[in-house]
Parts: sequence; C-alpha cells; structure tokens
Amino acid sequence: GEGGEMNMGKSGNLAVAVALAAVLMLSGAALARQYTLGGRPIDVYGYITQGAGLSLHDDYYDTEDDINSAITNIFGEMNYSVSDNFKVYLSGILTVDWIYEMKHSDKSWRDREFNKSRDKLFVEDEYWQLLKEAHFTWTPGDFFFRVGKQIVAWGETDGFRLMDQINPLDQARGLADVEFETTIIPIWLIRAEYYPQLQLSWLQDMALQFIFNPNADFISDRRIRLGNDKTGIWAPNVEVSKNARLGSAIEHLDEPTEFDDEGYEYAVRLQAMAWDSLFSLNYFYGRENSPVEVSEGLPGTSEASDGKTLLHLNYDGYYPLLRFLGGTFTRDIPVMNASFLGGVAPVLRLETFYAFDNTFATSDNKFEQSDEWRWAVGMDWKVRIKPLNEKYFFSISPQFYHRKIRDYPHAYDYAGVEDDNYMASLMISTSYYLNKISPSFFWLRDVNNRANLFKYQVVYDHTDYWRYTIGAMFFNGIEKTKGFDVFENKDYIYFKISYRWS
Repeated sequence: GEGGEMNMGKSGNLAVAVALAAVLMLSGAALARQYTLGGRPIDVYGYITQGAGLSLHDDYYDTEDDINSAITNIFGEMNYSVSDNFKVYLSGILTVDWIYEMKHSDKSWRDREFNKSRDKLFVEDEYWQLLKEAHFTWTPGDFFFRVGKQIVAWGETDGFRLMDQINPLDQARGLADVEFETTIIPIWLIRAEYYPQLQLSWLQDMALQFIFNPNADFISDRRIRLGNDKTGIWAPNVEVSKNARLGSAIEHLDEPTEFDDEGYEYAVRLQAMAWDSLFSLNYFYGRENSPVEVSEGLPGTSEASDGKTLLHLNYDGYYPLLRFLGGTFTRDIPVMNASFLGGVAPVLRLETFYAFDNTFATSDNKFEQSDEWRWAVGMDWKVRIKPLNEKYFFSISPQFYHRKIRDYPHAYDYAGVEDDNYMASLMISTSYYLNKISPSFFWLRDVNNRANLFKYQVVYDHTDYWRYTIGAMFFNGIEKTKGFDVFENKDYIYFKISYRWS
C-alpha cells in the first residue's frame, strides 16, 4: 500500500509458512550427526538462517522503508571418507529473499521498480548457486589432489580482496550479505600440491601448489549493478544531475565459452615456513572476474516514480587478461609483546602483487593497458583491556591498502580508479559471558573518496545449535556518485536467527 505498508497477500503468507515449516523440519535434524556407508563415516553439518533488514531511511527512490529484506539460507554439507586418503565433499545452499514475494504487490515497491528484480533475487535457483562445492580429494604420500567445484583462498586481507583473484565474488545482494558461504563462489578447478620432506633447520615446511581452471563453466563476479530493476534494494543511487539519475544499464559482454582455451586459467604458489615466518610466492594467469566496459551510443531514457529521468547507458565490454606475480608474508612480532596488554605478540600480515598490462576503460570510452602494483599490510593483535573486559581478550586488526596504476594518463582518467588508490580498515571484537556474547565493530575507509562503511554487530550463541545476531550498517561519503556515497540511503538494522546441526 501507500507509504510502504506491507501487503503480503496469499502468496506472501505462503512464503512465510514455507520458511517456518523449514525451520521446524530442520530442528529435528540435530539428532543425526554421523552416518556410515560401507563401514566408512559420513559427516553431516548444516544450518538454516532467517534474517530481516529494516531500513533507517525512507522517501528515497533507491530505498524501501521498514522491512527491506527477509533472507533465508539453508546450507548443508557432507564429507565422506571413502578411504584414509580419499574423501568426497558436497555442499549446497538455498537462498530465498522473501521480501520480493512479500512486497511484490506493494505500491511503493512497484513504483520503485524493485518488483522487476524478483526473478533474479527472490530464489537463487541456478545450479551453481544451489551447488556450492563438489569435489574429491586424494592424498597419496606427499601429494594432495583436489578436483571439482571448490574454493582456493590465497589472500591474507579482510574486508577487501587483493591476492584472492581465483574465485569470483557474489555481491548481487549488496553489502549486507557477508557470510563466507554466500559471498565466495566456488568454481570448477583442478588443484595439485606437493609437500617435499625437507631436513633443514631453518626451513620447517614447504608446499608447491598448482591450479588449473579448465573453464568448464564461466562464472563471473555477481556485481552490484545499476538500476532498481536489476539489483533491487541495493541498487546504487547515482545522480548525474538534479533531475536525472542512472538507471539499469544495457550490457553487451563478450565472455569465454565453455572449455574454450581463452578461458583457461593457471596459478602457481610456493609456500614455505622459514625462520618462524610464513612466506608465499604466487603467480596467476587468467581472466578478470569482472568485465571492463565502455559506453557505446546514446543512452535510453525512462521516468522514475519520483519524476526524475532514468538514463540507461549502453555498454560494451569483456573480461580481460589478469597476470600477476606476488607474494605474502606472515610473522609474529615478539618485540611488541607487552605484558600489561596480555603478553600476546601481534601477527604482521603483508600481501602484494604486480600485475602486467591490466586493461582499463578510459573516461573517453576506450580501452587502454597499464601495469599496476597492489599491496596491503595488516596486523592481528589480541590485547587485554581489563576495564572493558576482565576475562577475555580484544582482537584488534587494522589494515592499509594501496593500489598504484603505473603510467597513468594525464589528459584523461581511467574509469573508477586514480593513479594512487588507498583504503584502510579496522576490526575490533571480543567476547563476554563464557564466549556466548561476541560484539564486534568494523570500519572500512575509502581514503580517495572520503567515504566510510561502519558495521556494528553482536552475536549471541544461546546454545550449540541456536545463534542470534543483531547489527547495523551505516554509509557516508563526501565525493558525490563515488565510493559509499551511492549507498548513503541504505543505512539499516538487521537481525538473524541461525540454527546449526551436526
């Protein structure tokens, strides 16, 4: 109805009934923790979560007031040990955002065109969304082989990705959905590792890893796209003038076909534990997970319900090559071990790579190439602050990130990046009441665009099975149409109930 009143109707009531039925059925699964097949164990684990998001703003074209999300995630995984050195792993997830059913007939929802994003965001029913991981692992002697749909994590950073370029990222639901199982997209890979047995006093361990992506199914990043009709409640608000904003774009993207060698990817990592430090040397040859696009032709136009003009840009783009050589370094810093702070030494994390001939879209709608250098430094420190927490440590993790574009042009710009790009973040967390209550704070600072993301959260583990979460996210930015400024109307409070079984 008018003013954002909820009009669920019969289909909305049915959706809620199905969600409640799922919770009740799965709550009986807690008794089934392990099965056997052929005398070998099958470990089963899973969870179901029901969340809700409440907007803190209304009367904006890019925002729905009151409840604006009602996401259910049903996750399950199975690990079957065929033999001592051969295992099969399967996991799947069903994601449903009931808000696209509950408000489908609501006038304010339809006026903002959120109803048009229902097909993509109500139920995630593509096979690669339902099937998370599916692989077998064989570990003969000093070797490790894993073949199938999987995740390969190279990075050391939190909140933004640097070295982690192998798996695509799922941000279709904006910045609200940050669970690991729902944001990293597993893809079909062949992974092989070798662990040589070394007898050296200064070298404790070593591993050589090789990754091959045969491009069995090209899966790219699910990006935050323009337009309420494409991205729903997380569509960015990009105003190009007082009376016009960007609507959904018309994209023409060239992507590698299945098993085409243009989509093959190769990755090699040498990792070693030496002198009490963890090193890695990494090389990647493959494709960017997000396209590079230029605007072609005149934009289309339509009128938004608030009277402003929506511009629909035409884009041509493709997924260019990404080639980089980099490394990571992790080590304790004993010299910073302070007894009055609990006597725990902080952990230093360094991560960097140099990329060759990366492709950028220019402000005059051309493609150009430049080398670039990315690096990040972070620290993880557990400290005791007795006036705030008598029993448990605080975990404090600051990070700093720099992306340098080499040979940056002076006559025009590269779209979306400057010659030097900086970000910083801070994560603080602790626990109370026998580790059952865990508050945390996360701050992400976009230095160039003078923009901020703030996340406050409290998790309560009521039992081994039930978890309750409450939190809030806030966005602001000084540079208009850049950084987090486009999400300033998205401030919201969220709640989540989780039931885990094993």
